Amino acid sequence: MIKYIRNQIPFSALIALMFTCYLAYYLLLSKSGWHTSITSIITMAQTTALPRHLLILAFLPIYIACMIFGSALIGIYLGNTVPALITRISKKTNASE
Repeated sequence: MIKYIRNQIPFSALIALMFTCYLAYYLLLSKSGWHTSITSIITMAQTTALPRHLLILAFLPIYIACMIFGSALIGIYLGNTVPALITRISKKTNASE
């Protein structure tokens, strides 16, 4: 299974995926100034009126899923795009020399 994953996903994509997932995990659990954590959203929802409070809590699982899967998509995209850009730039500099 590990060999299959290593052959299918480039190492840079795996590193970027791990970094962005860790960043999303940090944003969801830490009490940062950006108010992106689950705790700050629940605390903010408690100060609103009941219909809005229920609406915020109903969309909370969707927010969490978007953060996790969105960070995974961004990590895979960056992990595949950055090495391609680096090789393209290095080919241009080698061709000009």
